[in-house]
Amino acid sequence: MILSILPATILFSVFLKLDSILNLADLMVAQGWSLTLILLVLTIIRLALAGLVVVIVLPLVLGMKNIRGWLSEYLRVDLKIILVGLSSFVLFCALATGLSLAMGIFVGDLSAVFSKPDLQPDPDVIGWGYLLLALVPGIWEELAFRGLIQSRLRQVFSTRVSITLSAAFFALFHFSNLVFQPLSQVVPGVIMAFCFGLGWSWLTVRSRSVVPAMLSHYLVDSFGQIFLRVDTTNLALSSGFFLMLTLSYPVLVILLFRILYREPGQRILQENLKAA
Repeated sequence: MILSILPATILFSVFLKLDSILNLADLMVAQGWSLTLILLVLTIIRLALAGLVVVIVLPLVLGMKNIRGWLSEYLRVDLKIILVGLSSFVLFCALATGLSLAMGIFVGDLSAVFSKPDLQPDPDVIGWGYLLLALVPGIWEELAFRGLIQSRLRQVFSTRVSITLSAAFFALFHFSNLVFQPLSQVVPGVIMAFCFGLGWSWLTVRSRSVVPAMLSHYLVDSFGQIFLRVDTTNLALSSGFFLMLTLSYPVLVILLFRILYREPGQRILQENLKAA
């Protein structure tokens, strides 16, 4: 099981970073393409590549005998599920705002999302570009890690172990950011991915749907940038803020939504999902 998930994680990482590896953004900039067009093209490419690997390639790598018709099993939706996803994001905003205000480093920069975007050599997209590119992790990373990988793990391990392992693989996946970021920036992101992954994995198990995690992930990666902009003049304070946010968010998610989902965790997929 683990031996199949590891190459699946690596493969997914390669597909999602393929445009960065090939320097497609720089090539489009050199051709004089408009920023809006570059963002649209990058989004379409990443959505297509991620969709291809999640819908077709990963099920094969993970040994699923039936790769048709599984997608609907992850996308169960009702009003409660939508409210859970939105509420988990509101919790993130409240926690980030409360911590930064208490530490005296609150900025709340609306331009983080609503300003005209800019492409750095990474490319690092700021402004409304987040609203486009956040679609990729919000949709496909959740279907890959909270959907396919976590459900496969639950066929072998207990709920708690499968949640922890899926979060660990999600964190491992974020080491792929070394393609365009230094290790000093990647490691905090890996830690945050693991902790947030615990919260989103728990939501998925409790709601029996990936939709709450998808909503929360997309909103955190896009509009959540407003609440992640803090005064970094004091490195100790700003580092403490991110550490406290990273560690406390999944704990509060689990505690809060135990009220909404009191029943024992259940599998996302039907127990009779045919897989090797």
